[in-house]
Amino acid sequence: MKRILIALVCMTLLAGCGNNDNKDNANSNSTTDDVTDTTGDTTNNTDDWYKRFESGLNDQSITYSAKTSLDATTIGGAEGYRYTTENGNIDVYRFEDGDDFNKIMEEKKVNLNGTDTNVEINDHMVIVSDGVSDDVMNIFKNLK
Repeated sequence: MKRILIALVCMTLLAGCGNNDNKDNANSNSTTDDVTDTTGDTTNNTDDWYKRFESGLNDQSITYSAKTSLDATTIGGAEGYRYTTENGNIDVYRFEDGDDFNKIMEEKKVNLNGTDTNVEINDHMVIVSDGVSDDVMNIFKNLK
């Protein structure tokens, strides 16, 4: 009787250890399954960049009454936004690698509505610098 009882206790302990190992493996598998590869995904990084730019404007007491989407494809960009302020517009575009972006990097200009306009570049973000205040340019240049 004692031998049967000891055998049952041993089997229970071994079974319990085996289940814990499976639970640990299941937990570690679910943890790695939840990890998302964002290497090629620029959406979150871009959204974060715009939020930080807007926060920088706010920190410098630069208010904008509207943020409107621009058709960036006309200049080879991926997306763009216009911030409407009481002192004028702030146009910011995002570019992907390519010939259009390389040309802008070289010339520091973009052709908007048939007119060459000066720009500043921060990584793949481009801001139209004509008429933009130094405060806005400093915010733009200091974002990483």
